[in-house]
Amino acid sequence: MSDSPPTAAFVAPAPADLAPMFPGYEIGPLIATGGMGAVYQAVQRSLERTVALKILPHEFSADAAFCAGFEAEAKAMARLNHPNLIGVYDFGEAAGMLYIIMEYVPGKSLFHSAHGIAIDPAEVIRLISGICSGLAHAHGNGIIHRDIKPSNILLDPSANPKIGDFGLARPADHQIQEGEEIFGTPHYTAPEVISTPGHVDHRADIFSVGVMLHELLTGRLPADDRRSASVIAHCDPRFDAIIRRATDPIPDHRYASALEIANELQTIATTSGPKVLRTAPVPATAGAGSRKGKARRQDRKSSAVPVIIIFLAAVTLAVFAYRHHLKQKLARQSAAQASVSVVVEPPPAPALPPAPPPAPEEPVPPPVVFEPDPTPLPGPEPSAEPLAPEPPSPAAEPKFDVPGFLSRARKVMRARAEPAVRKQNAAIEDNLEAMERNLKRALRKQGLKPREQAVGALVEQLTEECKSQDSRIPAILPAALTVVPGFQAVHAEFLEKQQALESSLASELSQYSATYLLGIEKQIERLKPTDDPAAIGLLEQELQSVRGDEGYFTGLMLAPDSE
Repeated sequence: MSDSPPTAAFVAPAPADLAPMFPGYEIGPLIATGGMGAVYQAVQRSLERTVALKILPHEFSADAAFCAGFEAEAKAMARLNHPNLIGVYDFGEAAGMLYIIMEYVPGKSLFHSAHGIAIDPAEVIRLISGICSGLAHAHGNGIIHRDIKPSNILLDPSANPKIGDFGLARPADHQIQEGEEIFGTPHYTAPEVISTPGHVDHRADIFSVGVMLHELLTGRLPADDRRSASVIAHCDPRFDAIIRRATDPIPDHRYASALEIANELQTIATTSGPKVLRTAPVPATAGAGSRKGKARRQDRKSSAVPVIIIFLAAVTLAVFAYRHHLKQKLARQSAAQASVSVVVEPPPAPALPPAPPPAPEEPVPPPVVFEPDPTPLPGPEPSAEPLAPEPPSPAAEPKFDVPGFLSRARKVMRARAEPAVRKQNAAIEDNLEAMERNLKRALRKQGLKPREQAVGALVEQLTEECKSQDSRIPAILPAALTVVPGFQAVHAEFLEKQQALESSLASELSQYSATYLLGIEKQIERLKPTDDPAAIGLLEQELQSVRGDEGYFTGLMLAPDSE
């Protein structure tokens, strides 16, 4: 599961609430939760097999494009079979929530096991090599993960890594929608996922592996400490070259496959000494020495005895000489201090004469007040124009393109909300036409033959004006129509229906706001290490606008793409 903070709109259901939706499974405890859903332990009754059940928030099932990608990913993952990949057994939709049944791994994630800890390089090589092996198998079958990070790597009871949470995975031939970069995790995401999301391939996963390699060796993310891994952790400098190539900003400069990283790591493992990999020295084998070797060691031992005796004698003489020298030095210092104290001692101070009596206080004169002189001082004539105020210091310009990012994010949200908006617009148009028919019916019931034609023309004019305003009925009926009996009641009825439709649409669109907010929060996390407070401030303003005004996000979704 992701270690990203969960969205405010998603609350993981209780296991008891899920039981009726999955009659073939015995739902167990909640394992993990995050912005992309929740995972439960469960037992498949028919096979008596422990599995992991992952459910996604409701807003994802309402997105037709996401559902199509999710189905393609689940089918592709079900065809994979690799010891470093979590197996996929089934998928579907239940009570408006997408779900996926996966292999259950009884262990913690790499994030929970090693976050902030520098791991032994030999163990790092083993873990990253296994992850690369699993990724190479997925890439070879056309699957890109796009969210590789420690929290998505589970460790089985034997500490073998297994890649999971393919919630953002897509088949390699799946065209990524513009704005889809609002997903992903800060610090691990490749630059092209943000800048050119339509051109992302398997090398985005290789970038994330490079970040993880640095983090496992040092206990720190590259964004938090720009120094090389060998400087931070005193490991083999060859790790630095692998990290640099894997995390190169240009995809073409990275490794062509994950197996290349694994092969270079194995080279380090097989050619590094014990000091580099911090392994314990191998003990000598018992009984391997011959009698000759034994005798040689005894000769060396016996020949070392005189040397030791001479060394100890020299040390003893040196200690005695140093102690004698120290006593003489202390004696000379004591004599010098005694002579100095006699010369420096000051004579007794003479008695001071008594202080004279204080003089009587003189009266304080009153303060002098200066009257202003009406005569102007000589000098240049004052200017008639007031001085212009100094221009305020310009605010810092954001380095990141915030308007462009928000425009792309809103565009993809509008694409997802388009079916609901189109359905509501049709209902609004039908409501306007129904009001027109009822107004004309009320007019005919009055039997006002002389005025029927003129009033009917006013009703048709009102309808045309409403159509030019997105078929919205005005809050106030024109004065010329209020005098017709029954018109105000008809207007009030259909105005209320229109307001109910608008409220229903706002409620339906609000489910997408959680995804929109999550994308902005992730971008803020990406910008924190880049020293761009101006951009962060603009993004935080957008968060406040969405959270503080329910109609703000609805207005964004109804606005044209060229806002």
